[in-house]
Amino acid sequence: MRISQWAHGGIGALVLLSSAAEARAQTFQTQPAGQVLQGQPVAVRLVDLSPGVEVEIVAERPFGRPARLYASGARFVADATGTVDLATATPVDGDYQDADAAGLFWSMTPTDRPLPENWPSGEVWLTARIGGTAVASGVTHLIGARSDVLVEDIAGFPAAKLYRLPGDTPRPVVVVLHGADGGTGASERFGPKLASLGYAVVGLPYYSPDWGEYAPPKAIPELPGSFIDIRIDQIAELRSALATRPGVDANRIALFGGSKGAEFALIAASKYPWLTSIVALAPSDLVWEGWGMEMVEAEGTRSSFSFEGQPLPFMPYVGFVDGLLAGPAADLLKIHEDGRAAHLDREADARIRIEAYSGPVMLVAGDADREWRSGRMARNLASTRARAGLETTLLVYPDAGHDISGDGWAPTIAGVERGGGSAEANARAQRDAWPRIVAFLEQTLKPGTFRR
Repeated sequence: MRISQWAHGGIGALVLLSSAAEARAQTFQTQPAGQVLQGQPVAVRLVDLSPGVEVEIVAERPFGRPARLYASGARFVADATGTVDLATATPVDGDYQDADAAGLFWSMTPTDRPLPENWPSGEVWLTARIGGTAVASGVTHLIGARSDVLVEDIAGFPAAKLYRLPGDTPRPVVVVLHGADGGTGASERFGPKLASLGYAVVGLPYYSPDWGEYAPPKAIPELPGSFIDIRIDQIAELRSALATRPGVDANRIALFGGSKGAEFALIAASKYPWLTSIVALAPSDLVWEGWGMEMVEAEGTRSSFSFEGQPLPFMPYVGFVDGLLAGPAADLLKIHEDGRAAHLDREADARIRIEAYSGPVMLVAGDADREWRSGRMARNLASTRARAGLETTLLVYPDAGHDISGDGWAPTIAGVERGGGSAEANARAQRDAWPRIVAFLEQTLKPGTFRR
């Protein structure tokens, strides 16, 4: 049952409670109280109900760009103490099925109702109803970053940003590398968030799409508009640029990339042993063909990446031009799989030499990925490192798709149609992986040595 069937009564029910409800004093208890950095566990309990009573709980929040009103809902039966604890209560009916502390958060879908003005980003409104009457309301505020995160430009790197907390104490660096969407979205999403954990985070856009009617207008004129011969060696140039920045420890640099950004990160690791650690989400074990409007006449001839002025050997696609013309309807998985099957002779040259990097590597992937076989490719990478005597942190989620780069506390429906998996499987994978990613970065970069 979708939220349209739960959200009767509208947003006004969040603040207008019946006198009967006030008398019974049902209450939402949320922990931690106040603002919570999204990704940290949140406990929500509805207390002081009559044991065995059936109650509907609806959650609503602004989400997306531009922001829209998202909502979810489920029906529960209060336990013997008159409590509904979202971590342990299994919905009788609703937008998710099993007991899940984050179920009401990730299962939200967009509504066609107008978004009220001045609704703070990340603020989730909760409403409880019994028999259609609102009996309790509550709020939990999931913030994307601390309010004191500084944002600075980096000269020589168009649209790149440095995110860090105040002070000149050197902080280890995490470089965020976006996927095929390009632009600054990944930087803006993960830069402030990771900076809030104590890192100096560089959001490094390296490509701004400009290759047809299905690509957005080119947002960053100085960057390549086609994903062709993207320069891996800009990582070394970035390291040099950061060496003189206050508040930055350029001797400790991790790369954090998703999809094509993971491909970038793993190639860079194979070239630069001085990198401290690598987090690769939905990764590839190969360098793939590049794309852009040039490819309409030159399919199979250009690489996605280059190093020191030379294009890297790559695995060609099959059917890329047709896919380019199909736009969102393109079957990306088939394009990759057919390419790999048709060019087995190219695989050895196109393979990313991840065994050349002896530092810590974390791979996160889903076997239900519909963009490319990231689960299989992550296992290939880990096996290659194992044969070289190198350990790898490998997380592969059987039912998750391409969209595994979140924290599991935000709506996940948007990544399903194109990337595979399900909203539930992707959210559960994200929620399991995110604290492990945070722990991996802390272990490898050791931020405890500089935190205030």
